[in-house]
Amino acid sequence: MKKTDLTEYTVETEKFSEGFSGFKFAVMSDLHSNCYGIDLHALNRNIRAQNPDAVFIAGDMFNAHLKDKPEGVINYLSALAGHYPVFFALGNHEYRMKIYTDTFGERYYDIRERLTNAGVVFLEDETVTLEKENERLMLSGIEIDSCFYKKCGRPEMGGGLADKHLGSPDMRFYNLLLAHNPDFFHRYAEWGADLTVSGHLHGGIVRLPGIGGVVSTTGLIMPKYDSGMYYYKNSLMLVSRGLGAHTLPLRINNAPELVSLKILAKNGL
Repeated sequence: MKKTDLTEYTVETEKFSEGFSGFKFAVMSDLHSNCYGIDLHALNRNIRAQNPDAVFIAGDMFNAHLKDKPEGVINYLSALAGHYPVFFALGNHEYRMKIYTDTFGERYYDIRERLTNAGVVFLEDETVTLEKENERLMLSGIEIDSCFYKKCGRPEMGGGLADKHLGSPDMRFYNLLLAHNPDFFHRYAEWGADLTVSGHLHGGIVRLPGIGGVVSTTGLIMPKYDSGMYYYKNSLMLVSRGLGAHTLPLRINNAPELVSLKILAKNGL
């Protein structure tokens, strides 16, 4: 079984009152039915040690492959939802299963039904409100079209598309967006995301010290957003390296990653 890194991030915002103890979240992405073979028991211990307010899933926990075996991850997420609120935004693999029913039948809907019954909340172009100590955070999950995941001939994402998917955000509150593909960070920021959480690129698959990710999951050399925290105007984006791989189980100098995210009031503890 492969070990998982824990990476911790802390961000601050003036949208919370000073003295607010903060929200704390565990972030997972790109487990891909665990065909890479990480130790899910150790992952669970890491999450429990963080004691998060909720768990965020930034997509691709399953594979859009006809021979995929999702049972282990369904059981794992179902158990996790018995201890924490779990919010699931779709990645390109889940979205592919959802729309191509001629190929995948009801597989996506079966997975969603089982996880929903276990307490997992799916955010398919939806927004929910999280509250703690009289503070409020708006959590959204965006479901972008499959054309935006193309390896070749991918269109640019037009301004206003996020509004069509999600409506206009309430800028009085902190807006956190789960968006699987980080390549459109500027559009998420323009929509009004204070913080976007993404995955998809698997940390660049191969990582070189001092350089970072070498190749994206779409074949792009030296991807702009491979891992870590990025800034655009007044918006932040956190990109997870993800937990697995698919098709070719390859991660070089690139351990699977669980993210711990804390959001504090400005000048918070």
